[in-house]
Amino acid sequence: MRRPSSKSFGLMATLLLGAAVFACGPGVAEAHRPWSDSGQQVAPPWGQEVSLSIESGYGGALPTYQHRGSVFVAGQMGERYNIRVRNNSGERVEAVVTVDGRDVVSEQLGNYKTQRGYVLEPYGSVLIEGFRQSLDSVAAFRFTDVGNSYSGRWGTPQHVGVIGVAVFKENQPRRQRREPPPPIATRPYYEPYYGDYDARGAESQSRSAPAPAPAPADAPAAKSASPRGGGYAQEDAAAEYSRSPRLGTQYGETTYSSVREVTFERRHKRRPDVMMTVYYDSAENLRARGIIVDPYYSPAPPHDPRPFPAASERHNQYAPPPPARRY
Repeated sequence: MRRPSSKSFGLMATLLLGAAVFACGPGVAEAHRPWSDSGQQVAPPWGQEVSLSIESGYGGALPTYQHRGSVFVAGQMGERYNIRVRNNSGERVEAVVTVDGRDVVSEQLGNYKTQRGYVLEPYGSVLIEGFRQSLDSVAAFRFTDVGNSYSGRWGTPQHVGVIGVAVFKENQPRRQRREPPPPIATRPYYEPYYGDYDARGAESQSRSAPAPAPAPADAPAAKSASPRGGGYAQEDAAAEYSRSPRLGTQYGETTYSSVREVTFERRHKRRPDVMMTVYYDSAENLRARGIIVDPYYSPAPPHDPRPFPAASERHNQYAPPPPARRY
């Protein structure tokens, strides 16, 4: 029985001939091979098939902060930003992108199973500058308060403050080829020799560790602590965190951004191959949640350090005689 085809339509940025692709200006959502300002090809991040970065309206990626396994970006009220998705692999991929839980193409609640995304060529990139209004224009992304955010005005303020990307690889026709021989090494050369220590060590420790002593009957029941992961989980500094308004994304001014529709058949129709999430908020709110957003500057030394501190002292050039005998 032949398996039915599951082709979907994606969006690919319009390409022009020659050097004109670089002269389109920042208003074009391009999909081309990434190049730096110096004219040299940008090396893709090591080990990442698809990478995500949040860029300012003037270009340049905004700094990211790692906190408890999640990635955060600090924004400013009224500031414009763009989303850059890079394909570091040698095959086409489709990227379904959401902002504040809203799909950037359809403006509906994000659902990567049924919604289409941007198609990226091998080693190409796409600059997403706003919520898509048509094949030629978008509504710019701008940081704003929750009440004025696009998701908040549609009645879903609980999803404000997050950017998500679901990546699907393209379905390739099967080829009869010989399976490669298994590698000799048991692990990649870049992995530490203790890479699998946690899995086996934790299992052996769980077997040898004694059972915890039962709590006394008269002891008060401890409150269960909720996990502190990414997103907007409750924190100890929730009271301080609520003093400053949270940031959302505004449905901003109309900006020219040309794309065209292409066909794309997903390898796995309802399961992404890569999932990426970035949370954002103001620097004050991130700082209140315990995320380090301020650079650390070490204090200056009280005096200038000396390369040879003992050079001014006199020393014998040869071994001196021992002290006099005491007994």
